Amino acid sequence: MEVALSTYKKLLRDTSRIINHQKELAQLRGENFNVFSILKMESRENETHSAFLGELLNPYGSHGLGTIFLELFLKQLDVSHLEVDSTTVKLEHYVGGVNFDTVSGGRIDIYIEDAAGNSICVENKIYASDQEVQIARYCNYNIDKNKVYYLTLEGGAPPEESSGDKEIDADFYALSYKSEILEWLEQCQKEATRLPILRESINQYGILIKKLTNQLSDSKMEKEVENIIIANYQAASVIGDNIWKVELRYAEKLIEEICLKLKSSLSGDFKITKTEDLNIAWSGIYVSHKNWSEYVYVKLEGNSKIPWSNSIYGIVASKDKFNRENVKTLFVDVELFKHGHRESKVWPYYKQILNLGTSEERLKLFDDAERTTLVNELSAKLEEMALLCEEPLSRLKIIQ
Repeated sequence: MEVALSTYKKLLRDTSRIINHQKELAQLRGENFNVFSILKMESRENETHSAFLGELLNPYGSHGLGTIFLELFLKQLDVSHLEVDSTTVKLEHYVGGVNFDTVSGGRIDIYIEDAAGNSICVENKIYASDQEVQIARYCNYNIDKNKVYYLTLEGGAPPEESSGDKEIDADFYALSYKSEILEWLEQCQKEATRLPILRESINQYGILIKKLTNQLSDSKMEKEVENIIIANYQAASVIGDNIWKVELRYAEKLIEEICLKLKSSLSGDFKITKTEDLNIAWSGIYVSHKNWSEYVYVKLEGNSKIPWSNSIYGIVASKDKFNRENVKTLFVDVELFKHGHRESKVWPYYKQILNLGTSEERLKLFDDAERTTLVNELSAKLEEMALLCEEPLSRLKIIQ
């Protein structure tokens, strides 16, 4: 049955009305004053999310309520192998140097352990990229006494480069902020009823999670949206099935505009190319140079797909092709690479450059002014890195 255009328009109008009403209520309730948002701490995995969760989980945390939050968390996960009374919680727990041959080592975001050595590892991902065989390395730690959880906003699985040969729901488990963590926070808030500062701190953090996971904070309005969808199910289904196509098209527009700007700002010695289909994992922008090896370039890459996740940028020079120490030596005095960069087997240097993981961030793609700002910011960073690499990478030789 064909759906009239007016039905689509009415569906969008009704949903927009609810969203606007939600914003009005948020203003009246003071929800817009959120300390995490004001201090621009929303997407910091360790400094914000791991720190806050870890403090609640810690039996000796400043909340002063002992093991109650930890017990609720273990119940949420249906975990019974830990002795709660002897449990300690550590953040960024060091488990040895990273060794890709033995698939071991690293720093675990949240590490929970009891006196008998039983443990839980939580790898916390908001927008950061996975490191090489990261989840596999944690699965190989404290084997037979350890459970590994991969925590993301939506509860998705890690990329294969992180999980390696480990299988979800067998070797490790997925957790989501959207459901498990939010439900746990609501239980924690009830336990903190008589402690108003603690209660409201948990409430503010819960509001932040709802914002990051694109959820309405009012159950009445959630029900109203549900009813609108039910009454206009076919139209809602068509819109839902096509949203990704629009997001993809405008992400491709963003990438095309960045490429055009780079082509106008960099000399003809540089070559700017892009992946035509951003719906392919690990696609993006490639900046190469006539004096560089064909296997090395500066790249902006989706992790895994630019339109719906975070993206990274840096130098691609695989260990299979180039001596990593030689690469590092080339940039030892370059200030740009001294802070905030990670490395993997393929990337000697990389860091986050863009995040389109939420609808709020993707909204910028559809506003010409916002998108232009993104184009200018991203192209400037890529241009800076390309120019800094122009001479050093010309001296980099492939392994014979």
